Amino acid sequence: MKTLDVVSICNALVDILVKATDKDITTLGLNKGIMHLVDDERQQVVINHFKSTETTKELGGSSMNAIRTLAQLGAKTSFAGTVGKDSYGELISSRMKSLGIASHIQNAPAHTGLCFILVTPDGERTMNTSLGASCLYDDKIVPHDDIKAAKIFHFSGYQWANETQINAIKKALATAKEAGTLISFDLADPFVVRGCRQEFIKVIEDYADIVFANREEAELLYESTPEVAANKIAAAGAIAAVKLGAEGALIAKGSERYAIKPVATNVIDTTGAGDMFASGFLYGITKGLSLEVSGKIAATLASDVISRLGASVSAEGLAKAKAL
Repeated sequence: MKTLDVVSICNALVDILVKATDKDITTLGLNKGIMHLVDDERQQVVINHFKSTETTKELGGSSMNAIRTLAQLGAKTSFAGTVGKDSYGELISSRMKSLGIASHIQNAPAHTGLCFILVTPDGERTMNTSLGASCLYDDKIVPHDDIKAAKIFHFSGYQWANETQINAIKKALATAKEAGTLISFDLADPFVVRGCRQEFIKVIEDYADIVFANREEAELLYESTPEVAANKIAAAGAIAAVKLGAEGALIAKGSERYAIKPVATNVIDTTGAGDMFASGFLYGITKGLSLEVSGKIAATLASDVISRLGASVSAEGLAKAKAL
């Protein structure tokens, strides 16, 4: 009997969002639209550039975003990660408690991880992440009992940051597989896929039941089109959920194919769009809904989150998703 819906291990971060211009991106020497891993000194340079600009703060980290939204949808969730003994760490812990997320947060000897996100007028987000304490967990943090009790274990490619993190995720995967817990893998970012392509293909072939990728990630992973990538993921025995931006999404399982239409909206900020898509899709799966309906829920949440600044879905968006 599964008593939890979704459990995750992820880099526990605080997102700090700021409106920026393409000139800001160029001045700071950043590559637009991707995640940059930076040290504390480089992070401070970026923060200082916007010291007179208003910012927005929210829980961050790819899987954390998904877990947070799943909790808001009413799913029973659990999360494991590490934070620093500082105000940002306290923010993460208190926010999780308020959402009813079962917490396996531990303290580590570093500052809480921060992701400073530049959002340009076209809605694209450029991330600068100083992992801090978030990447200092090891296999002792793995919530084996929760993984066994969950319908789904969800993680992202961002966990391939160091060997201790990778080892922890591999132990979690082994527990999930043995317990019959579905394994959900979000490739996370083109930057990560470029560096871990072969490892990710092996994870998909050996463990994954559900795989999330955007167009660029899918193309990089299999060095082909998103359609070919979806076919290869499906051939490996997993459900492929390939996000195609304004063209919607492609869901593939075995010989089944579903084209999910996008939900029209005015794009303000694409931060969290993929995470919200994952949360909606996983919510549908935990409720026993069809792949097509799960895809529609995912598209609804993704559309809602990109219509405002930050990776948070509105109450109206949550209600629309639950009504599908």
